[in-house]
Amino acid sequence: MYTRDHFSLPLTAVYDFVRARSFGVLATYLAGTVYTSPLPVDLRGTDGTHTTTPFVAGHVARANDLAAAFGAGAPATITVLGPDTYVPAEWFGTRSRIPTWLYCAVEISGRLELSDGDRTRADVEVLIDRLQRRTVEGSTWSLGEIPEHLTDGYLQNIVGFRLRDLRFTSCFRLNQGKGGMESLSAALDASDVAARQELAKLVLRPPTAPAE
Repeated sequence: MYTRDHFSLPLTAVYDFVRARSFGVLATYLAGTVYTSPLPVDLRGTDGTHTTTPFVAGHVARANDLAAAFGAGAPATITVLGPDTYVPAEWFGTRSRIPTWLYCAVEISGRLELSDGDRTRADVEVLIDRLQRRTVEGSTWSLGEIPEHLTDGYLQNIVGFRLRDLRFTSCFRLNQGKGGMESLSAALDASDVAARQELAKLVLRPPTAPAE
């Protein structure tokens, strides 16, 4: 992914963004074919609770041809997207500006590693526990509440992986250093589109390095 220093996040902010989104598109290449799959993304090892080396745990349907890449140790990239929007010239408070697109994205590149059944189950349980507690206040729900034969059937139909040796690239393109930020933020905030309202705050205080 193309980026520049003033579009890039500090590493801790990258971790926070990926864990907040927890969803992305995995892409890999095997035997002359590019495979992609949208999937939950569980970035671990960034909060001191699991390991000192970050990795991503995930899974896909067993019927997904992409699963063959796990055992081959293929290189892969996961793209996690945040809010984005087209920006017309008028939103800068002038008609003499070229329209642009604002977006937030992180790429995680690494090496795929196949997980066995036990590790796949453990990783699914960790992911569900984190998302349940984040989504439902006070939730204590777990896989244990589902009849065992149903859980086993579900787990038999997925293949788990871990992405190791991670490299992170971020690009938060938020009109940094180009002016018109107050007008742009007001126009974004006036929209009834949630992504634009989120961007309204970000353009005023980009979480990136200052533009030179």
